[in-house]
Amino acid sequence: MNLLLNETIIYLQKLNEGCKKLVGSSGGNAGLAMAYTAYKLNVPCQLFIPTYVSDIMLKKIRSFGAEITIVGHDFEMANAEALKFVEQNPDVGFIHPYDHPAIWDGNSTIVEEIKTQLNGMKPSCIVTNVGGGGLLLGILKGLQKSMWVDVPILAIETEGADCFNKSIKAKKIVEIEVTSIAKSLGARSVAPTLMEMYPEFNLTSKVLSDKVAVKGCIRFAEEHLFLVEPACGATLAAVYDNLIPSTLKENKSQHSNNGGPTVLIVCGGSDCSPVQLRKFAEQFELPC
Repeated sequence: MNLLLNETIIYLQKLNEGCKKLVGSSGGNAGLAMAYTAYKLNVPCQLFIPTYVSDIMLKKIRSFGAEITIVGHDFEMANAEALKFVEQNPDVGFIHPYDHPAIWDGNSTIVEEIKTQLNGMKPSCIVTNVGGGGLLLGILKGLQKSMWVDVPILAIETEGADCFNKSIKAKKIVEIEVTSIAKSLGARSVAPTLMEMYPEFNLTSKVLSDKVAVKGCIRFAEEHLFLVEPACGATLAAVYDNLIPSTLKENKSQHSNNGGPTVLIVCGGSDCSPVQLRKFAEQFELPC
């Protein structure tokens, strides 16, 4: 719902500016939300997406009438082609999948929902995954609005999709080559605003293996009958592998003693199927 809200707000802004067509560069959940929103608003939509995007997502995106241009082996290459197209066609509007204030504002409402559901009680910790930073930036902004900046945040990435963790260690934005199977986290670098904001919060960065992420997906499917992508499996692994207390302690952060629950942001189930999960399990020799 947050992605759809974000996309609708930006779309209406673009249409008010006179745009005749909307262009994006995500083949993941943001791209799917973009295609759906354009369909509901009856506006043409074209997505430039990398070659690794699965047939599952291609089918879902096309089901909403979006035009797809497959180009480049990663998000940055597809994004560059989208920007070239926009330069050559001034009547189209470009929407970035994660580096846009409206995206962050929409995602910030997640914290409002948490606050409502917990009747105002602070969580003892919020666990989320990180790709380009759009979701995490929204959570940080939501914590600011709710006066919860002291709530511990555990930001999870997978090896080979850990541009945020590497940037924190280098104290500057680091560009990586994405090798993780968690393609939803597949940005080479994070949004610059994230690097500016995160030091103001009680945030700890953690990197897990793809295998641990897949184990999280399998266990969640077994226990709750929900299929999620490895990006989400990494978040779930923080609980299943009891990583929260030790990780926060290592980084001199503390798991809050306020009695509130640990909150996991489990997002991203569009690009998963029983067949795909079984393939991942076989790849890492895991029972499934």
